[in-house]
Amino acid sequence: MNTKDQVKSAIDALSLANKVIFVHASMRSLGQLEGGASTLLNMLLAQGCTVIVPSFNYDTLCYPPQDDNYQQNGHRGEWQFDNIRPFDRNDNRIEVSMGKFAATVVSHQERFRTDHPIGSFAGVGPKAEAVLSHQSDIDVYGHYQYCTNATDAIVLSVGVTLNSITPIHFAEQISGRQLFRRWARTQARGDVEVCVGSCSEGFHQLEKTLQPIATSIDVGLGQWTSYPLAALIQESARAISVNPTITQCAPECPRCQDMAAGGLISTVQGKQPDLFQ
Repeated sequence: MNTKDQVKSAIDALSLANKVIFVHASMRSLGQLEGGASTLLNMLLAQGCTVIVPSFNYDTLCYPPQDDNYQQNGHRGEWQFDNIRPFDRNDNRIEVSMGKFAATVVSHQERFRTDHPIGSFAGVGPKAEAVLSHQSDIDVYGHYQYCTNATDAIVLSVGVTLNSITPIHFAEQISGRQLFRRWARTQARGDVEVCVGSCSEGFHQLEKTLQPIATSIDVGLGQWTSYPLAALIQESARAISVNPTITQCAPECPRCQDMAAGGLISTVQGKQPDLFQ
């Protein structure tokens, strides 16, 4: 089988047709796929899929206000940002680390992109706007919450590890952790405060926990693995609640340290009801 035939077989074997698919992809894992990321996207769309990807920007980060009263916020020392670039949801600019497939989705003429200046998501397909309209600056993972009762929501790993699977950040929140706060510059709204996820470099330690709900198939040079979104979030949250250090990549990582301790703490009385969900 050539790679394109393998992709078609994988779409059928994993029952992806007409599903909302949160895709995290390494195009290198597919080897030689004629047309590359555009071919993969078009094949999924041809099967009625709604394809959603993270489309993050980190050069939008800016300085917090002087009255920043947060502790345990995954940061040590002085904030330092150079070459801050305001976020514009109509722009197709994303971090290179998001990968070619994410860049292809963001560049699609029919894509919908959210307005979160650091952790935006982009999608193409019949349900993209309906799903992604539930994200906001503070409710950064609201689109996952919206889909947790849906039977058609799938997380698809294309040749990547769990360290790339963004919904696990939402599982951290469900387990009781408070997400970190950052500030970002936008073209239309100035500087805004947003919620962001923590370090994901230890997420691979959830592999054994998630293995029972995973379905895998070899494609190209790598492997596709699908997870029902709701089950992935539920099982990850349960494991984090039982063992808070399971997501920790290294003892010295400040983001892992603070998140394992429960995440953000506000030192201002009365601030939490407005800012914490």
